[in-house]
Amino acid sequence: MAQKTPYRLPELAPRQRDILHAVIREHLESAHPVASAALVQRYRLPVSSATVRNELAMLEELGLLTHPHTSAGRVPTDLGYRYFIESLMPRPDIDEDERVTLSHQFRQAPDDTADRLRLAASTLARLTAEAAIATFDAVVDLDRVTWTREIHYEGVELVLEQPEFERRDLVREVMALLNDRALLARVLPLGLGEGDVAVTIGGELAVEALHAFALVVGRYGSPERPAGYVGVVGPRRMDYRRTIGAVRYIGELMSDLVGPAGGA
Repeated sequence: MAQKTPYRLPELAPRQRDILHAVIREHLESAHPVASAALVQRYRLPVSSATVRNELAMLEELGLLTHPHTSAGRVPTDLGYRYFIESLMPRPDIDEDERVTLSHQFRQAPDDTADRLRLAASTLARLTAEAAIATFDAVVDLDRVTWTREIHYEGVELVLEQPEFERRDLVREVMALLNDRALLARVLPLGLGEGDVAVTIGGELAVEALHAFALVVGRYGSPERPAGYVGVVGPRRMDYRRTIGAVRYIGELMSDLVGPAGGA
C-alpha cells in the first residue's frame, strides 16, 4: 500500500490508539488543533478530560502529536500520520459507484497520450481536492528520473484553498514542484513497481522546502515496462484513505489504457 517508514513505530495501548485516531480524524476535518474536551464530547470517550489530557501528553512524548505554538490542542506529526496510515487507517478505497463511473470514462478516453494524462490528473484532482500530476514515459536510470515525453498537472487552485497554504512561500513551493522536472525527480519514489502506491509525508520528502506537504504517488503500465506516474501533492492534513485509493485506482485504469507494451 504505502512505503514503510525507516524508523520503528511506537507500541500503543488500545486507548492510546483510539485517542490518536480521534485526534487525526478531528484534525483532518477541522484543520485546527484538537483539545481533550472536544474529543470527550464529540467521540463520547468513556474517560474524563483529565485522562485524555494525560494520554495526549504521552502521545506527544512518543512523537505522534505536537503542540502548535501556545495552543491547548494537539495536531499530528509526520510520525503520527505514518502511524495512522500503517496501523489505524481503514482499507484505502473510493466508492463503488465512483469506480464504475470512472471505469466508463477511461474506456471512452481518446487514444492520445496528452488527453489521457489530462484525464488522469483532472480526475485525481476532483476526487481528492488536491493538486494532481500524471506523467508518461518516465525513464528510470539508476538514481535519477528523466522524462522523454509529457507531464500534466491539475488542481493547483484546490490546494491553494487549504488553510495550510495561506503563506505565499508555500504556494511557491507547490508551483516549483509541479513545474521543475529536476525537483520532481528528487521526490518521486524510485523502484516503485507497477500498481504500487507510495506515501511520503513532510520530513520524509528529500527536499526540505517541501516538508509542509505530503505526496501520494503510484506507478502505472505493465510489469515489463511501467509507463509513468500518477499522484497527488497536498498538505500533510490529507484524507489518506481516499487519496491512496484514488491514486491506486486511477493507476489501474491508466495501466489498462497503455496496455502491456507500455505505449500510447
